[in-house]
Amino acid sequence: MKEIISNISNAFNNVDRLGYSGKKLTAFVITICCVAAHVKWIALGDFKQLEMVLTIDYSFIAVLFGINTFDKKALKKDEKPTL
Repeated sequence: MKEIISNISNAFNNVDRLGYSGKKLTAFVITICCVAAHVKWIALGDFKQLEMVLTIDYSFIAVLFGINTFDKKALKKDEKPTL
């Protein structure tokens, strides 16, 4: 249990092979939040909130694309230019 907690806390460091992947943990948490929102929305049976649910879905997709883009840009800055 101690190792799991340590790996989760180390996931937010930007050191290779230290802890779990921060990008994967972030995507997992966001996915859980979206699933919870969808379950609550379906349980209410009030489909007047369709606009809000679609906004949540599109925000989720945008965040995942943003995480991926940020990760690629950050890695590009760390690379040394080759001639």
